Amino acid sequence: APLTRRRPRRRPPPRSLAASRCVCQSWRVIIDDRSLLATAALLPCTLRGIFVQIGVPTLSGFFARPSPAGTRRPPIPGVLDLDYLDTNEIEKSLLTIVDHCNGLILLDHHVVNPATRQWTRLPPYPPESPGSDIILDGYHALVFDPAMSPHYQVFLMPYVLRRATVSGQWPPSPLLLHVFSSRTEPEGSTWRWEERSFVREGNATMGTIDEVCSSSGWEPFDTYSVYFRGSLYVHCQNNCVIRITIANHRYRIIKLPGDFVGNQNISVDPYLGKSQEGVYYALVIGLCRLQIWFLKEYQSSYSSYSNSYCGGINGDGGGMETTTMDHEHEWVLKHDADLGPVLAAGYTLNDGGQQWIWHIIDTKKKNKESLVKEEEFEWNDSDDENGSAGEDRQYKGYISQVFGFHPFKEIVFLYDTDTRVVAYHYNRSKVQDLGVLQVRERVSRSFSYTPCWMPDLPGMHN
Repeated sequence: APLTRRRPRRRPPPRSLAASRCVCQSWRVIIDDRSLLATAALLPCTLRGIFVQIGVPTLSGFFARPSPAGTRRPPIPGVLDLDYLDTNEIEKSLLTIVDHCNGLILLDHHVVNPATRQWTRLPPYPPESPGSDIILDGYHALVFDPAMSPHYQVFLMPYVLRRATVSGQWPPSPLLLHVFSSRTEPEGSTWRWEERSFVREGNATMGTIDEVCSSSGWEPFDTYSVYFRGSLYVHCQNNCVIRITIANHRYRIIKLPGDFVGNQNISVDPYLGKSQEGVYYALVIGLCRLQIWFLKEYQSSYSSYSNSYCGGINGDGGGMETTTMDHEHEWVLKHDADLGPVLAAGYTLNDGGQQWIWHIIDTKKKNKESLVKEEEFEWNDSDDENGSAGEDRQYKGYISQVFGFHPFKEIVFLYDTDTRVVAYHYNRSKVQDLGVLQVRERVSRSFSYTPCWMPDLPGMHN
């Protein structure tokens, strides 16, 4: 009989294994007993709090709940105490969190892992061309997925600052972007930016340069990006998202739903973020009408990534009430409701009164000892939280800010009347009070933080 060659056994990637652990108890036992995912505990699978930026230049804060008594989770030593960075006094006074991606935070001049207190300094930014109408580094986007690779990248996204002397559609094809990658070999001891070319897919653009330049309602320090399944999504000018598929050097322009630019009844900055199933978009209309959109992408437009780890495999998250088509994409309206009656009904305290705590850099420096025990944060994963009771009261407040999405649950964080932060379970229309947050200046950015405990990432220093 002819010999048959047995195929070698291949272990699924960590992302697939981590997602499989969330299916049921028996699968979790098998994976853990056989040590199939030894690094699962190091991956960013837990929400630990929300980074909040106040003003421009900004003062950073961290809003999170203390761990329950008896919890043995290790503290996060470098969340706010950033004195381990190689910054001068001027840079320390202007530290700004620009982006967050799977446990790493991007500052103006550094990529930092707060959980391990490790960092790398970015090389000097590429110089602008004299007299150019195009700003090369309008928005900085961080790319990192430790379940697939320990390497990280920073993309500089250009934007049109003023009416350009050139005409035509924006962005051009090919689009040249400056990218920093930890995979790129440094020249001597110096890291460098490299220029990459991306070709446009489809016919959609942001519009003519005049249209993009005259559009209002968008500023680079107010916008967000999402990295999901090998693609980078960045909120750009003229009510658009640019999706950059990194592996094949292509980009596509996707129009956002809701007409944030043209709707005069929208005064709260929209939020583009990642949640249970992928890319989500939150829009507040009027005082308290909330819309949550989900970007559904057809299988042909996906890269080869598998299901997101710890993100819920079977979660549907509500019905599809309305859709907006865009060729290979469709924006699905997951939720559209006036939250006035829900918020007017009141909401109970989280876990019987255990409020989240607001930590700022000044407090951290002045009273380090008192905050050590409060550094152990975790989200309440119980499904029996007490929510709003639905009483008939008149709501006299407003939603002043969207703070972001829960990475693994159908929850959006809202800032209620510049006073309290609430978690809104939009699939159940339940509101959970997290705590008081009163600041004098405008909140400019906020990021849901999921720590990554993987040490010694490429190019990182202690």
